[in-house]
Amino acid sequence: MRINYIIILILFFSSFSAIAQETINYPAIDKKTYEQYLSKDWKALIKTGKQSLKNNINFYYLQVRMGIAYYELKRYPKAVKYFENAFTQNKNDELIQEYLYFSYVFSGRYEDARVLTGKFKRQLKEKLNISAEHPFISAFYLETKHDISDDYKYIPQIFETVSQKVVSDQSYYNASLEHLIGGKISIFHGYSNVGIKNLITDDDIDLPPVYEENIAQNEYYFSLKAQIAKGTSLSGGFHFLHTKYNASDPNPVSAGRWGSTSYTLYKFSENSFVASLNLSKQFSILKITAGASVANLNLNFQFQPELSLRLYPFGNLKIYSDSKFAYLIENAGSIQNLNPIFKQSIGINFLKYSWFEPAVTIGNMVNYTSYNAFIVNNDVDIIKQKYEALLNFGLAKGRFNLFFKYQYNIKENTFEINGVDNQKEYVNQSITGGIKWYFKKY
Repeated sequence: MRINYIIILILFFSSFSAIAQETINYPAIDKKTYEQYLSKDWKALIKTGKQSLKNNINFYYLQVRMGIAYYELKRYPKAVKYFENAFTQNKNDELIQEYLYFSYVFSGRYEDARVLTGKFKRQLKEKLNISAEHPFISAFYLETKHDISDDYKYIPQIFETVSQKVVSDQSYYNASLEHLIGGKISIFHGYSNVGIKNLITDDDIDLPPVYEENIAQNEYYFSLKAQIAKGTSLSGGFHFLHTKYNASDPNPVSAGRWGSTSYTLYKFSENSFVASLNLSKQFSILKITAGASVANLNLNFQFQPELSLRLYPFGNLKIYSDSKFAYLIENAGSIQNLNPIFKQSIGINFLKYSWFEPAVTIGNMVNYTSYNAFIVNNDVDIIKQKYEALLNFGLAKGRFNLFFKYQYNIKENTFEINGVDNQKEYVNQSITGGIKWYFKKY
């Protein structure tokens, strides 16, 4: 009797398995996913599609329907995978071209979107309002920065001699242009002017006890970015800095001793550079960038390898997390400084073309570079911690942008008291504002 029960159970599960196998075949999957597509049951469609692929049942319209399901759920990096698969099977399907184009755009893969438009017919370009030509100037940038710092000047006590450099005023202006060359190459370059006024206390017998130093720094930046494969780009940057130093005696009484009628104490200039190279690859919701830079800032040699990880946890540009690890190696004569630096930022897209991005950076940032060598921290004072918040407002469908960045920097000033080094922390705050005007973005 017991054997009969076992036989019945075996036959029952065999029959159930056979029925299940019968439903997982091409006609059944095609019918079921089409019904789910018509009813817009996107989550169920994805579940059915995954089950089909797991059983090696794959066909053109399954890829299309799964791509549309992910697209409608705003999981654009996932949608890219299926639309790319469908596109390789049928490159002339304009519906797939359109879906793939917007999936690239909404995943932040603008270079891939531009390359794809080269395969579009004129009618599709007109429908999507895509210009057939790349303008000579694709974007224009302007920005300026204003700084405020604590009063960190050391007041000497009796019998103390002090040597210290204190920043009393500074300014920053930048104007940049971007150019598109075909669909795969973009060039960004611009001019920056930095002005710094220092108040210097010095116990050097050949100089006045207190004098002013004016620094005028003219900079030119150039970068080139090339799309070398789908989701993969190679970029390089070069930053040239020409710095002029001019010190004068603020006390006319000492003019006869320290200089001519212009009271000039010294005047000289120096050149420095930063060069960087980065490789980026996007894997669905994760973008990895690895690179390195070399520089000779402040007459020392710097080498800075770094790794960045950008994650889109919800499969779109609404929220992203950016983690950057850098290791600054500086040779200062016989001394080698090793400074690990970490930056964490979070981006929140609160409107269609506007976003908010807070960030925190920790580590000794001196002669430190970022953004493919575009930002150069060659101040003599060390930035120990940096807290910042970027607010970008996009107008005219994101083509005209107003942005504001607030930075709260904890810095460290090194000075001498009776020939012995001392450090003092102080707070530097800055507000950067500007515009980004895109004539063509993708």
